[in-house]
Amino acid sequence: MSGNSEITLDEFIDYYTDLSMSIPTDDYFVAMMESTWQCPEEENTKETQATVSALLREVKARLFELARRDPNLLRKIFNDFDHNQSGHLTLDEVTFMIAKLQISVERKFVYPFFKVIDQNNSGGIEYEEFEAYILGKN
Repeated sequence: MSGNSEITLDEFIDYYTDLSMSIPTDDYFVAMMESTWQCPEEENTKETQATVSALLREVKARLFELARRDPNLLRKIFNDFDHNQSGHLTLDEVTFMIAKLQISVERKFVYPFFKVIDQNNSGGIEYEEFEAYILGKN
């Protein structure tokens, strides 16, 4: 390590290069990375697109059903899932949200789902993006 708590790009590459040497095949290594980082290598397959579309509809329907009873409830729902109170939902928080809604989906589909809602590509879903997604404003 470089002496601080941050990992440099070179350290990251060195680690995964060393790790990949112990993996029997490239396909297995790719599958392992997809699982670890929660993102498929190929996001534009028909299977991924169909699964993400279905997931978007299901999550939206369940959250809309909760929020339609009280307009102020949407902000509360967002804040409840924003565990670290950062003002945006992280990938882990969205993964938890989907599980809490009792929707079963492979982890590799959560990242493409996340990217659709993160319209400004900030790496987090801000309340405005969340609201636009639930209320169909985008």
